[in-house]
Amino acid sequence: MGFWDKLFGNDNNTSSKTEHTSVSPTIDMSKSAESLNKVLINMSKGNKINMTKHIARVALAMDYSGSMSNLFVNGSVQEVITRLLPIALKFDDNGELESWLFSNDKERLEAVTINNYKNYVKSEMMNANIRMGGTNYAPVLKDIVEYYKDVEPSEIPAFIIFITDGENWDIEETNHIVKELSNYNMFVQFIGIGDETFNYLKSLDNMKGRKYDNTGFTAVRDMNLMTDEELYTEILRQYKDWLNTK
Repeated sequence: MGFWDKLFGNDNNTSSKTEHTSVSPTIDMSKSAESLNKVLINMSKGNKINMTKHIARVALAMDYSGSMSNLFVNGSVQEVITRLLPIALKFDDNGELESWLFSNDKERLEAVTINNYKNYVKSEMMNANIRMGGTNYAPVLKDIVEYYKDVEPSEIPAFIIFITDGENWDIEETNHIVKELSNYNMFVQFIGIGDETFNYLKSLDNMKGRKYDNTGFTAVRDMNLMTDEELYTEILRQYKDWLNTK
């Protein structure tokens, strides 16, 4: 029985480990999964890649800077993680959303899965060793590259969803690692949330010295105000284009 089937409730032996936890009533995982499937079907039309059968390793890098504090406390980050998990359940053969936090430094956490997602922010992220601070992109990107290149190497592409609410302090270091990333089978979808201008992330479209344009960027004031279909389309459209260039 696959992770996708479990999400739709087709597994009669579903574990009861997570019965004591709860998810915001505004989120229905099965409906999110249906919306994702619709988006993937539409993306596959006239496309050389059948996105409904695509396999990838899926990762999340979540901003843990001080300005994000309220979003962790009020449940916004938990809602985002719940809505992102169907992408990993669909693409990843292990059904895992690999997870990192970043501020000045970085920390890799236990992956988000169908068994632990309901209370993930409280149980994993809020108990992390990393401290809320400033915003550096390079340390976490370097760690992700090392993980997928050396720790768990694979020919399967890695799709990294990188969420931040602020500009980075380490532009030169980030430029270097983004260029290095282009040599590997990895794509980073940057998502800027809130009111920041994100001039640096916008500038990546014109970055020279890369084998492929291996990054995408979208600015979203509030991800939780988007419908599932809007959210998945925005997250995946540039990744799909990258797959078509390879």
